[in-house]
Amino acid sequence: MGFKSGDFEYVAGNLATEPRLGRFPAKDGLYDEVLWMTVAVNHSDAATEYVELEARGKTKEYVKNLVQDPARPLGKGTFVMAGGKPTVSKNGHRKLKLVVFSSHTSLDYDVLDYKYLHQDDPKDEDRAETGADDSKEA
Repeated sequence: MGFKSGDFEYVAGNLATEPRLGRFPAKDGLYDEVLWMTVAVNHSDAATEYVELEARGKTKEYVKNLVQDPARPLGKGTFVMAGGKPTVSKNGHRKLKLVVFSSHTSLDYDVLDYKYLHQDDPKDEDRAETGADDSKEA
């Protein structure tokens, strides 16, 4: 899925590769870091498109922290949504310079079953019998 809004383009899809971090010498004697990701964007009327994402600055730090997390919340196959300024990569593929990135969306979660979650809670039975409403307490 992808769409445009003003100067930005947004894409949604699964990461096709693990995020890659590159370091380059900077003029001040330190180094610059760039993080790249490839997203597989499925289109209903066309073939799957692979879009390169390039992250720098605060967005790069956010993604880098997700990659380094021991729980591995971001890796190959993770569903992500991203937005940025469109450019073209060296090999001619579409590329976005990231501004907005999310790997935690409501599309990742199942709908909660309230009855299942509270089936062993005796308070629920008491409330049903007495007609009590917790929202009026306090």
